[in-house]
Amino acid sequence: MNQDGPITLETMAALRERFGQQSRKAQAYYAVMHEARQVLGSDDTASAWMEAPLPAFESRTPAQLVAQGREQALLDHIRSMKKSG
Repeated sequence: MNQDGPITLETMAALRERFGQQSRKAQAYYAVMHEARQVLGSDDTASAWMEAPLPAFESRTPAQLVAQGREQALLDHIRSMKKSG
């Protein structure tokens, strides 16, 4: 994008798409955090868990999994934690 010229329709479309992708990732992150908080008991514990490597996911962190679009597998994992806890 040229900062000196006018914003084109293409630039606006690209910005909308990028915003949409970031919004979906933020919503997915929030959904996972909400489920984790219910199991783990606090926002602080859930936040720490989001950055901890998970053996069940090849040592990827929940935050990495959300970024990769794997939030459903992660939600299923959290729900299995509820059942076993």
